[in-house]
Amino acid sequence: MDNTVGRLQSLFSPHQLDVLVGSLLGDARLECRSIGKRQAITARLRIHQSEKQKDYVFWKYEIFKNIILTPPRRIMTWHDKKRNKEHYSWYFHSKSLEQLCLLQQYFYKGKIKIFPEDVIKLITPRALAVWFMDDGSNTQNSYTISTHCFSQEEQYRIISFFKKKYDINAKMVKDRSKYKIALGRKEYQKLNAIIEPYIIPSMIYKIANPRNDFVRT
Repeated sequence: MDNTVGRLQSLFSPHQLDVLVGSLLGDARLECRSIGKRQAITARLRIHQSEKQKDYVFWKYEIFKNIILTPPRRIMTWHDKKRNKEHYSWYFHSKSLEQLCLLQQYFYKGKIKIFPEDVIKLITPRALAVWFMDDGSNTQNSYTISTHCFSQEEQYRIISFFKKKYDINAKMVKDRSKYKIALGRKEYQKLNAIIEPYIIPSMIYKIANPRNDFVRT
């Protein structure tokens, strides 16, 4: 694993790697594009967010522009029959690349996304901020991170990471049939001090208290 971390650090710029790591811990996914029989095994990055996070999608697009052919696109994701309202989202995907395949092999076991044991070496404050912009929620009394895709064992590693690296006491809480990570008020203030410099303007509502994104309809 140490060798993989070193290779990843050599394949991507620090900024791109931070955003890749934070995104893959969050909502992004890597799709395998070839099986390597007559050509190199490759993968592509897919970013997909709601209409509300359009600016965030374009921010990521600018970071990965050198490996993307088509700018973000808007699509209808579902129709709310009750309100007769259409809901949209934005997405883009990268070229299929060998270096992204290495990331795919690192972050996935088969088709299941995992929390690699040594990924904490790659979670910089900027990567942590991207992870929170992707999957963090602000209830004003607490923060939660949607870690439902990870096993309980992996989530305990996440809790250990927060404690050892930042002295933040996180806990695992049940959310329906799965679990996610939660931080109380005192702990999320510590997190704010770490990630706030990297939160982009359109996503500042995720750490604002009181929240500034509530709009009456």
